Amino acid sequence: MEAAKPAPKRRKTKANRLTEALEADADKDEEAEPRGVVYLGSLPNGFFEPQMKTYFSQFGEVTRFRLSRSPKTGGSKGFGFIEFRQESVAKIVAQTMNKYLLGDRSLVCKFKPKDECHPKMFKGWRRKPFDPRPRRREKQMLSVNDRPTVEVDGQAVPQLTELQVKHHERRRKKLKGKLRQLEIDYDVDEILNGGGTADNEAEAEEPEAQEQKQPKKKKRRFVP
Repeated sequence: MEAAKPAPKRRKTKANRLTEALEADADKDEEAEPRGVVYLGSLPNGFFEPQMKTYFSQFGEVTRFRLSRSPKTGGSKGFGFIEFRQESVAKIVAQTMNKYLLGDRSLVCKFKPKDECHPKMFKGWRRKPFDPRPRRREKQMLSVNDRPTVEVDGQAVPQLTELQVKHHERRRKKLKGKLRQLEIDYDVDEILNGGGTADNEAEAEEPEAQEQKQPKKKKRRFVP
């Protein structure tokens, strides 16, 4: 039988050197110690992502970290996760820092095995945190203020929604009830309607009463 031919040597090119370097790094990663994750609970106020990385870097290299935040306010929920380059370092941190008094809180540190770590545990950990309340407030203001307009007496007036009309009517009735309890004779409709009575009350008035309310015309006097 013919002897097996040796594998041809790769040419010394940039592409081959890069491939060899990547293969060597992959072999090192397989032989290296796996990474370790620690759960951090009962974090004090003001202890955010920069403080997490700075404080726990004294134990070893920190690869990833994530602080759980509220989707409504963007504030901290008081717990998070931190990943170390070496699993042994993560175990030491979980043992030494558990029940450690940090600020006014007693820390809760637990080592998380790989099978208990969710694949998306550190999803978006590089994303800069932000407070969504100003954007939501601006959107709400635009939805309220940017209403269709109706032309009234040659002027563009924002059109009221049915809900706004109900709110105005409810407040008007509440104000009338308070004035009635205090025995104050005050025409609320005349003020709110710009000097006129409400339509429903005007229709209920008798024609004679409407005639009496009309001001008398003054006679014009001429200078002799």
